[in-house]
Amino acid sequence: MNVRRDPRWNAGLVGTLSLVGLGLAYASAELVAAAAVPLAYVFYGLLSSLPADATLELERELDPDAPAPGETTTVTLAVRNAGDSTLADLRVVDGVPDALAVTEGSPRAALSLAPGDERTVEYAVVGTRGDHAFDDALVRLRSLSGVRVATASVPVGGEATLSCTNALDSRPAPDAAPVRAGPLAADSGGPGIEFHSTREYRRGDPLSRVDWRHLAKTGELTTVEFREQRATRVALVADVRPESRVVARPGHPTAAELCAHAAGRTHRALLAANDDADVTVIGLNAAYIPESAAVGPEGLPWPDGPHAAEAVLEVASVVAGAEPERTGADGDDAQTGRDGDARAGDASEWARDAAPDGGSAGSGSDAADAAAVENIAASMDARFPGDASVVLFSPLLDGVPVALCRALGRRGRRVTLLSPDVTGAETPGVAVASLERRLRRSALRDAGASVVDWDPTEPLSESLGRALERR
Repeated sequence: MNVRRDPRWNAGLVGTLSLVGLGLAYASAELVAAAAVPLAYVFYGLLSSLPADATLELERELDPDAPAPGETTTVTLAVRNAGDSTLADLRVVDGVPDALAVTEGSPRAALSLAPGDERTVEYAVVGTRGDHAFDDALVRLRSLSGVRVATASVPVGGEATLSCTNALDSRPAPDAAPVRAGPLAADSGGPGIEFHSTREYRRGDPLSRVDWRHLAKTGELTTVEFREQRATRVALVADVRPESRVVARPGHPTAAELCAHAAGRTHRALLAANDDADVTVIGLNAAYIPESAAVGPEGLPWPDGPHAAEAVLEVASVVAGAEPERTGADGDDAQTGRDGDARAGDASEWARDAAPDGGSAGSGSDAADAAAVENIAASMDARFPGDASVVLFSPLLDGVPVALCRALGRRGRRVTLLSPDVTGAETPGVAVASLERRLRRSALRDAGASVVDWDPTEPLSESLGRALERR
């Protein structure tokens, strides 16, 4: 514990000596008597002391303690005076990790605690990838006069680490998937449980499917057809291009990282339900693609098997949160990232060039070229199973996702877009970017694609569930 003396009452001592000196010099009893006023403050500061038995108990609670990237965690710090003296002026600062941004409330508090009293300090942080250890709380105690100040680091009980990974903490509800995977009702008739149609009886038809009521009425044998259940596959595509590595606010995960996380969580949920899923990523440098995944001529990774797919999504999540490469035909640096410094871009940087109709988008104009997008769509269509529905995870910050969804739709693919919203209306530039993103979203819906808007501060499964209810 560091104890120091605050010289706030030194002015009282100077005033006392000055008045006494002037009183003696001018033989003025009034000036000497007036010196008693500042002298009283001097004695007040000297006599005021810190409690000798000051004892604090601190406990921290994290809810949840393992959030998804972009999800908000509420931190509750309980401060209890376990001593027998009143702590009139207590300042507490929780040890928030540098990588976590405080979005609501404050980890600082000024308290006054009687013996046995307890107060809570509550604030919220946004989860970013990794394990984040909280430090001890910094406590500063002042005497009643404020002259003596003691500063110390106090250990905090309870939870001390916030783990934010791509791990699937729980299986989402069956209806919380962006598309229906597994058995789906087909338009053709056959064995099943839901009535589809009737047809003329054929030799060998099961007796259980004969329409006996129709036979009793008309004397004709007919066979009941039920709606068939056919298996379908899901293809997951994550957009981690440098154009998508934009943060909503300093300290938040990038939109590309959110896309990689959402794709990884959906992939694990499908595997838990024994449903197959194909995976690829756009915007991942070939140098980072794991050896377990093949690289196509278009530069996309094509993992073979669930373990290889998990490895690709894991690498994509790490790369998506890192500093992007220099990109763009104009030679502009992609100033996007997580930090709030020069490498952290906001939506206004790409808002000037992003085209809402699917055209070129500033530094991503090469990728937005129609021929390049058609080539990527053709490669996906050739590699994905014929009955696979495509789920694209993209923040819709430029025209590439729009063009890709349209190209896949022209090839008969059913496309669902899950889009984390990292825009807002804090500045005019960001407000314009948000408007252009809404225009792209409307254009996709008009083209027949399903669009799921995801607020990163909310759990992914809840956003998907609400989207399915609106269908």
